[in-house]
Amino acid sequence: MKLVNHLILRITLFFAIVMLFWSAIYFFLQMKEIHDGNDEGLTNLKQEFIAKANKIPGFIEKLEDNTPLNIIIKEIAFEEAGILVENFTTAKIYFATELEEEEVRMLTTAFRCELTGKYYRLQFFTSTVESNDLIKNTLYLLSGLWIALSLTIFIVSKIIIYKANKSFYKLLNELKKFRLDNRQILEFPETNVKEYLQLNQSVKELLEKNIDVFNEQKIFIENTTHELQTPLAIIIAKMEMLIEKYQSDKKITEEISDVLNTLNRMKRLNSNLLLLSKIKNGQFPETSLVDLREIIDLVITDFEDLAAYKEISIEKEGDYYPELEINKDLAYILFSNLIKNAIAHNHQNGKIIIKYASDCITIANSGNKIADKVFSRYQNTAADEKSSGLGLSIVKSIADLYQLKITYIYNTMHIFRINIDQKIKQKRKNG
Repeated sequence: MKLVNHLILRITLFFAIVMLFWSAIYFFLQMKEIHDGNDEGLTNLKQEFIAKANKIPGFIEKLEDNTPLNIIIKEIAFEEAGILVENFTTAKIYFATELEEEEVRMLTTAFRCELTGKYYRLQFFTSTVESNDLIKNTLYLLSGLWIALSLTIFIVSKIIIYKANKSFYKLLNELKKFRLDNRQILEFPETNVKEYLQLNQSVKELLEKNIDVFNEQKIFIENTTHELQTPLAIIIAKMEMLIEKYQSDKKITEEISDVLNTLNRMKRLNSNLLLLSKIKNGQFPETSLVDLREIIDLVITDFEDLAAYKEISIEKEGDYYPELEINKDLAYILFSNLIKNAIAHNHQNGKIIIKYASDCITIANSGNKIADKVFSRYQNTAADEKSSGLGLSIVKSIADLYQLKITYIYNTMHIFRINIDQKIKQKRKNG
């Protein structure tokens, strides 16, 4: 989830909870205001009734005969009048015209008529807003308000936050395009936000230090490997001369051959370490749309003599023709190491099967089970001492560089699977 959406959702949720809380308070305050207004009206009606009942003879009797719509009068004993406490309540009264009970606000009180000396229980009531109706209407109105406010907050917040973070997103885009092997420093976006100015400055200092370290490391590796290659080549040449010189002495030539094999392995190790370093440092920026099947066919041609020597058959299955945006040299190195590994870890009269599917390329070979951590550096289980143990580590580095998932399993055969779904364009050969 993007930062903007994350912040907006949290803000919107917070305001929704706040609005829900204040809506509940608003509802109870609204009901209290309505009841207070009704209670004040009932109190005025009671006072007017008592004033007239104490002045006009027969007033109460006339009201009892006429049965007023909003007053219930009942004569009670002195004892009952003494314990009756005046109170306001919400009650239900049946109205014949409506043929149903309606919610009313009722004032119940006791009254002694000064003209007759009799005690009465008086109940004054008036229609009020029903709680259920008020809840329903309030809920509808507030729901509409919540939705409108939430959408407004979401849209306005997104615009405001996006504009406020515009320089941040520009910096992110610049960082995505940044390469250590490019000495050019990023164009930092202009901003008047203090924190983003500090971020720009911190990123600038960090990148400058990393570029310096990268360049120093690159120069050191290149110089070291280059300087090592020269003395190694000289020593190898001298060893070959010694073999020719002492070719009549079998024991000496065997010992020199052992040293020579070690030196050659050291030379290959030195070259492979340099290659690994270059891959990790992204020193293969040039890419093009490469036909992987064509690359694999080229690799097979290069290794056909070695495969023929071990009498290994190479089979190809599937009529997919995958294309990948990759550095062509690295594509060759990737499949060269995989197929060389398939030959090295194969047995006499073995086979290699290369399958082209819609979402992957699989290279399987016969052979005995080897160590599980095949992509680890210096994991050399081949009988061939000429192997540097870095071949599959180089394969993994190239796959990681181009975000290709490569997996290994052993199921009667060694199987390397390169997942290329969503990474390449697949083509089927017509016919």
